[in-house]
Parts: sequence; C-alpha cells; structure tokens
Amino acid sequence: MDMLSLDKLPQKILAKMDLETVFMASRLILAAERLQLFRKLHGKKLNASRIGKLMKLSPKYLTLFLDALVSIGMLRKKEDLYWNSSLAEKYFIQERSIFWTRQFSAECVEKFEALTMLEKVLKSGKNSWTIRGKKKQSYLDSMRKYPQEAKDFTQMLYHYHQEDAEALAEYLDLSKFNSVLDVGGGSGVMSIALVKNNPHLRACILDIEPVCQIARQNIKKAGLSRRISTISGDMRKELPSGYDVVVCCDIGPISKHLLRMAYQRLPYDGLIALVDRFLSEDMTEPLDRIMNNLAGSSFGMETKGEMVEMLSTCGFKNIESHKFYKHVWVITGRKTKT
Repeated sequence: MDMLSLDKLPQKILAKMDLETVFMASRLILAAERLQLFRKLHGKKLNASRIGKLMKLSPKYLTLFLDALVSIGMLRKKEDLYWNSSLAEKYFIQERSIFWTRQFSAECVEKFEALTMLEKVLKSGKNSWTIRGKKKQSYLDSMRKYPQEAKDFTQMLYHYHQEDAEALAEYLDLSKFNSVLDVGGGSGVMSIALVKNNPHLRACILDIEPVCQIARQNIKKAGLSRRISTISGDMRKELPSGYDVVVCCDIGPISKHLLRMAYQRLPYDGLIALVDRFLSEDMTEPLDRIMNNLAGSSFGMETKGEMVEMLSTCGFKNIESHKFYKHVWVITGRKTKT
C-alpha cells in the first residue's frame, strides 16, 4: 500500500506549499478522510448543498473547505459541482479500507494534537498525555473494552501489512519447517501469506480473544481454516510450545523476556523471525517512526543492531538480518545444540 507523499502531488500544487501550508493541507485531508468525504463522492459529482446534507455538515464553512481541497488537488470542481480527483480516488478509495478511515485517520488527528505541545514536551521531559492530564489507554485494554475499535484497528493492520506479508512469504525459506506460531498475529495477514506460499505449512495466531475473533473471519474468508488456528492468550506471559518457527511482526517493543520464552519453546533447529521497521543504526530512519514516538506512540525504538544483540543474548545463533521490503527488516535466529 502506497502512501500519499508530497511528491505525488502535481508540481503546480507542490510548488506553492511551504511548511506551514503543508501542515494545514495535511490537516484538511485528514478532516476529509475522517468525515468520509472521499467515499461519499466516489463515483458522484455533487454540489456543496447536497454534500452538506449527505454528510450532515453546517453550510457555514463547507464551501470554503471544499474549495481548499480543490486547491490542493484532492477534489475537482466545475461550476458548482465537486468530485474526487484521481489522487483522492487512488489513495483514499482504491488503496484504503474503511477501517483505515475509521482508525488510522483518528490516530493521525491525535498526533496533530500531541505535536502542538512538542515544545512543552521537549522542555519538561513529559509526554503530551501527561501534559494534557490524560491517561493513555493501551491498545490491548481498548480492544478488550471496545469491540468496534478492535475490529477497526485489527482490520486496518490487515490492509496495511498485506504487501509486507506477501513480500516476507516470498523471501523467507520455510521449506524445512512445519508449523509457525504467529505471536501477536492480529488480523492473520502474516499467517495467511506464509501458509499460502508454503502448502505444507500450518500456523497458529496468538493474540487476545477480541482480535482472534477478527482473525478467524479473515482466515475463513481466505479458505484456510483447516491450516490456521488461533489461541487466545497474553504473549507477555506465556507462549505455547509445539511450533518450529516463531514469528513476531510489528508487535511493538520486544522484550528479552519474550525472546527467552520463544527460545525455550522452540525445538532445536527452530527458527525465530522478527519483522519490523527497525531503526537505522544512526537512529535517523524511518522518519515516521521517530515522529510517532515524539507524538507519544508506543512503537518500538530498537535499532536493527540492538535486536540482533538481544537475540544473541537470549541464546539464538546463526543470526541474520535483511531488508526485504522498503523499510521492513526481518531478523532471523536459530536455536542450535551448540
């Protein structure tokens, strides 16, 4: 899934954007996405009055809002009619699920609010949640409490990681292995790709029950219910045995405790694969991961080298690391007898 980066905008639009305008333009696009404007206009040409009624928006600023979206290339306009530009169709309809609209765009709005306090964060050493007097609820707690949020978040990641999963399935040689434990496997996107690419393989997803429910739907839709199962549990506390591969894909900070459990549960010659957008050794890439942490996210901030060292410390041998897709790395290690 490609991202709408500045270089995708027409040159005549990009040329008139300074940093302040980029900030405001991105906020306009997020508002349109949050309101599902692009979906409402998909295949249609509507005037402002009709758009306002359809979306239950006040007419006071609506035309101004729509014209601003025309100015930055997201909408087209002729006389009093508006419709999606090819950019909006590509990046917000064709390449985005409704779950992206609901979940990821909401997270982006939260980051905007957090980053308006960046100066206070830097001066005080406190995160934006503390400064605002809010308690940040963990993803796990939120998904246990709110089934719709669990579905939106899990399915958003399914679409987000599809290309990563397919690339990993092509890259990772699992021909000598029989079973995979997909730790924190969420939507099942990684297990589905691995199993599809390896007809002999079976997989099991370990996650909390609200997420496993979503995974089972995706597995059934893929026609793989006989080869992929789910286990409801807490990966921070216990890992099941009986698998000769353990995969951890984009599960946030990875602790030594988790790696030691994986080592204990794997048989000799078993494989561990850590998949994530790990930081570069100079900690300057990928940029969005650095910025997300400034905004108060809980993404892992380990470098590739630090993860290699952690695997070694926990007993794994024959450790290798490869960038197999864009900024995504896979780090593998084996449990050997010597």
